[in-house]
Amino acid sequence: MKQRTARRLAAVSMTAVAALTITACSSTDGEETAESTASATPAEESAAGEFPVTLDTAMGEVTIESEPQSIVTLGSHEHEYLYALGVAPVAVPVSWQGYDNGTGPWADEDRIAAGAEPELFEPGTTTYDAEAIAAFAPDLIVATYPNHEMTQEEYDLLSGIAPVVTRPATDSEGNETVEWGVSLADELTLLAEATGTTDKAEEIIADLDAQFAAVREAHPEWEGMTSQVGGYYEGQAFVYAVNDTRNQFLSNLGLDVSAVEGSEAAWVQISAEQLDTTLGELDSVVWQVATTPDARGELEALPLFPSLTSTETGGNVWLADPVLEGAFFANSPSSITYSIEGFVPLLEAALDGDPATEPAASE
Repeated sequence: MKQRTARRLAAVSMTAVAALTITACSSTDGEETAESTASATPAEESAAGEFPVTLDTAMGEVTIESEPQSIVTLGSHEHEYLYALGVAPVAVPVSWQGYDNGTGPWADEDRIAAGAEPELFEPGTTTYDAEAIAAFAPDLIVATYPNHEMTQEEYDLLSGIAPVVTRPATDSEGNETVEWGVSLADELTLLAEATGTTDKAEEIIADLDAQFAAVREAHPEWEGMTSQVGGYYEGQAFVYAVNDTRNQFLSNLGLDVSAVEGSEAAWVQISAEQLDTTLGELDSVVWQVATTPDARGELEALPLFPSLTSTETGGNVWLADPVLEGAFFANSPSSITYSIEGFVPLLEAALDGDPATEPAASE
């Protein structure tokens, strides 16, 4: 029987997740470009579907002897990548938004096409529940976007159950990867290597590149305009690191997300007194407020908020639709398509320079 556990949104909002992982992530020095979705390189050159295959991951080389038949995923979106590849995991974590089948509606078509009806389980929020994972008798464990940074001890323990695939060791340009900052293309390519579906991954990446390119071609005026994804948590405004997947999405639409000085953290905290210094010149800020409904009022009440360029020009995007916020966070093949359809109208209104056309809250 499937376990359906709805977590309280306030307790597990994306901003809360960011708070739990603030010390675990770091940003890259390089700027993400609008082409970052493409040009991933397989971890090891081999024909699609050939096994054994050896993958170069952040936790070391992992050899998969034969095509996996029983896959367990540990993070918030890896199963959606597998669905897109036509692969059906046997068990996935419960959805932080309480969705059936562990994922939002944007991925349901892919899930059904893959024939996936996974069991749902709580993998553990600070320590992985090895006993629960082992109960599914996996022959592959996937943790490329985990809910907490995996320790060597946990990795060794889980590796005693089945091969464990964590994020790629390096990105397509040879740079060392960081937790929660891997591009969709690099993550998808690694998972395709692990499951013998490289040809399918190449098709997906090409399709997503074409979708992003179509938006950029329709909006050449966005090139060079600055944007960032932020929020408000426990009285503190913040923006995400430049390599965060949400900022990668904006970058792929043609926006410059590197204008905010970064740090070696998953997010950059901003004091009320520094709000204009840090965010003052941004053309647009995408504020995540769906799972923190009081955040908009609290942000707008900050003394310096009216002085922001994004406020004066109507460039603030209030992401109040929980489904769109969830898709934006998921950063999977199906959620990218969903997010493009939802975001482009909001950004068109936000980036036209007219305060009268400030985008309506996306709800």
